Amino acid sequence: MDINDALRFSVARISNELFSAGSIFSVYSLATTFLIAVCALAYQRKMRRGRVNLRVIARAIFNKRILLTKSSAADVKLFFLSVVLMPVVVGALVISTNAVAIVVSGALNGLVGARAPIACCDLSIKVFSTVVLFLAYEIGYWVDHYLKHRIPFLWEFHKVHHTAEVLTPVTNFRNHPIDNIFFGYMLATFIGAASGVLAWVFGRTTESFTVDGKNILFIFFLWTIGHLQHSQFWIPFRGVLGNIILSPAHHQIHHSTDPKHFNRNFGSVLAIWDWMFGSLEIPSTTNPRLKYGVVEEGADPHSVVGILATPIVRAAAALWRAPAEIGNAWMERMEQRRQESKSTSIS
Repeated sequence: MDINDALRFSVARISNELFSAGSIFSVYSLATTFLIAVCALAYQRKMRRGRVNLRVIARAIFNKRILLTKSSAADVKLFFLSVVLMPVVVGALVISTNAVAIVVSGALNGLVGARAPIACCDLSIKVFSTVVLFLAYEIGYWVDHYLKHRIPFLWEFHKVHHTAEVLTPVTNFRNHPIDNIFFGYMLATFIGAASGVLAWVFGRTTESFTVDGKNILFIFFLWTIGHLQHSQFWIPFRGVLGNIILSPAHHQIHHSTDPKHFNRNFGSVLAIWDWMFGSLEIPSTTNPRLKYGVVEEGADPHSVVGILATPIVRAAAALWRAPAEIGNAWMERMEQRRQESKSTSIS
């Protein structure tokens, strides 16, 4: 591949990302997000001040103090890396959803027995499959996110996303390549397993409603509030809705540097998993003016070294420390049991 071929390949990747309706960064979803942001800001200012100034709203959306930062520049670098190179890398390394589905449906056929294909109700089956696969994506996202905050080795890669000091829609691409690979494995496992179960239940491969291969329920979320999760606009969902759907403010809490917000709101679209597992934090009505980023010594988190190399070094160090930490925890637990046993025998 010469330089011209490489340029055409890069342009094609970026064009597909910008102009495909099912892309997570399409101009169409960004346009609807922009309109929703304008309406939300106009409503908030109308309620507070009794009038709306569109020039002030435009300055709030296109805030130079946010867009022209080193953090935003790092987001853009990772956007190009993710769009141009990562699909090739992840596609080569991550097991496919179809492979997992075949294994799961085959295992169920062997353990329980094959089921006769259901030849009717195609629309109902398609609607049901769409919902089930969306839920599989959501729980897979939650589990992946939870583990990356709890396991030091995985956290070092995921931390790249949290080093963002300002939030814009491009921050969605601020992920270490290895973080993306783990994410791909997790989604392939959960969505593939769900697809395999559906294929066994209905006796045939099922279809779902998609846009460019992506679940239509996810696309609906993306076209409405998805991009606003990484933004400076405080749009909270409270009450019953706040226990079901993660608003932009929910995710901004997840990025907060305030220790009381650590390990909260792990979900993507749905808040129900965080509610079920005790990690849900409902946002306040008023904007608390959160700060974002990760405070630590070392390489500049917005440099190429800080983004790509430092996480690998620190992840290797975390992996090296893990056996010693496990051993120390085991020894402390054994000592605690010995002291408890000694106390019981004395009494």
